[in-house]
Amino acid sequence: MDRYEWPNKVGEIPRVLTSWRNAKKMCEAEGKRLCTEDEFNFACEGPEMLPYLYGFVRDNTKCNFDREYRYPDHSHQMLEYDECLKDAWCTAELTRLDQREKIGQRKTCVAWAGVFDLNGNVNEWVEIPGEKSPNRSGLKGGWWGPIRARCRPTVTFHKESDYGYEAGFRCCTDASK
Repeated sequence: MDRYEWPNKVGEIPRVLTSWRNAKKMCEAEGKRLCTEDEFNFACEGPEMLPYLYGFVRDNTKCNFDREYRYPDHSHQMLEYDECLKDAWCTAELTRLDQREKIGQRKTCVAWAGVFDLNGNVNEWVEIPGEKSPNRSGLKGGWWGPIRARCRPTVTFHKESDYGYEAGFRCCTDASK
């Protein structure tokens, strides 16, 4: 599992507005794949099966979550990331809503195996093993908003083509690679 959210570079801002399908393609272009739900759970919970990567008690000073919710302007549709950056309205709306932090910024938001930001910052797309399209996509870890930001819960109602201003991803490889 990559230590950081895409683009997997300390100090960068994690990518959002990326559908499950495009996240999968981007990982594959790097010779990797989307992480599975089980891989995410183990990397986040560790052998102790912690509800939060840092322990048993919710603490929004450790990771980037529980920030005040900003209501999206639904008068326009947000665009996927590359297209959003070319569109003045979309870029302004992303800037207004955005509460992401730089990758690796919170040294207290690191799991037992050295993986950062598995709770909060951005939701992360995962693949759900044993499911077929269109039910293979899930979001884990929570994001900066005042919502679930634990290791185990998976949001499964989003389609593979869905994307959001809080939805990002990271990539995985098999242990032999």
